[in-house]
Amino acid sequence: MKRFTAILMLCLSALILPQAVSASNQERCFRETGYCISGPILRYWERNGGLSTFGFPISNQGMQMAEDRMLQAQWFERDRLEIQADGRVTAGRLGARYLELQDRPWQTFPTVDQADPGCAYFAITRHQVCEPFLTYWRTRGGLERFGYPITERIREEIEGKVYEVQYFERRRMEFHPELAGTPYEVLLGRLGVEVMRIDGCVSLEPMYEPTAYAYRRLLGCPIASSRELVSPTGPVQLRMRPVPLAVQRFERGVMLWTRRWGDVPVPSEIFVLTSSSTDPQRFTWQMFADEWTEGTPIRFSETPPPGRYVPERGFGYVWVHNAEVRSRLGWAIEPEQGETGGHRQFQRGFMITRPSNDTVFIILDGGEALVVPRKN
Repeated sequence: MKRFTAILMLCLSALILPQAVSASNQERCFRETGYCISGPILRYWERNGGLSTFGFPISNQGMQMAEDRMLQAQWFERDRLEIQADGRVTAGRLGARYLELQDRPWQTFPTVDQADPGCAYFAITRHQVCEPFLTYWRTRGGLERFGYPITERIREEIEGKVYEVQYFERRRMEFHPELAGTPYEVLLGRLGVEVMRIDGCVSLEPMYEPTAYAYRRLLGCPIASSRELVSPTGPVQLRMRPVPLAVQRFERGVMLWTRRWGDVPVPSEIFVLTSSSTDPQRFTWQMFADEWTEGTPIRFSETPPPGRYVPERGFGYVWVHNAEVRSRLGWAIEPEQGETGGHRQFQRGFMITRPSNDTVFIILDGGEALVVPRKN
């Protein structure tokens, strides 16, 4: 009933003037969400269906990571509109991105070799489009607005009710039998709302945003203080916070020492990262408080093999006093190395950067970690 009411409101909204206040003919503001549209995005929004096609704006326009590029973009209930380098406004590939975020990449869906009668076949993705989606696709913008089909027509639960839907590169079409025979029997899914929950995060500084974006499904959005979210000069971009950092590699893992800073500083911590047997970038982690104090000797009677080391200071304290850690890691294969790194807390973990070798430590809630090269 709730979804039907929302659909009915959408239909009525398409027939009447949206509840908007125009500050000028170059801007349109919506009381429903508190956001405004202006410039090229407003012109595109009005020219291509307005409220019934895109829904209300749900963010400000600003620089965002889109398709591995930093672009001016704005989120809507059903879309993300992007201003390309040449000034063109295009729709985001939210259909493909939504499936990817659900661990259902479109390349894994069943395909067909030819079209059924009355349908259109797209050899490039090996999918067909049939009625009523085909007429909607052809009359509402075709390839430019929706992209190629990336699934067949499938049944999917949306807000507690099962609908027949089909995914395209940029959109999801939904068939609503309760509106059959009306112009609104095919509606566009609210993918803008769904994808923005992850991809609509405040961006990191350009050097690290590609890495954060690549692992956003795991990390969630970066966490910012209220001070950081205020920028008098333009869109907010969060910087990595500088932190002291020490790293030492072992035969089967890594030890990482840091003193993280959020709104409140965290005491010094030592993370023990144990290597995965199948993926050199994947680890499990365990955290220890740094209990070593300056001047405390680390005594260990065994002599390391040639080219191996007994760790010292805080690393040595944890390694010597925890036989399980020692068994998991083995001997150190290099001396401890210190530098200034960067830290940023996320919804489901945190990220530590190691500038000396362009490495990023991604520490996830639940005990998993990744050690990856910074993405350009």
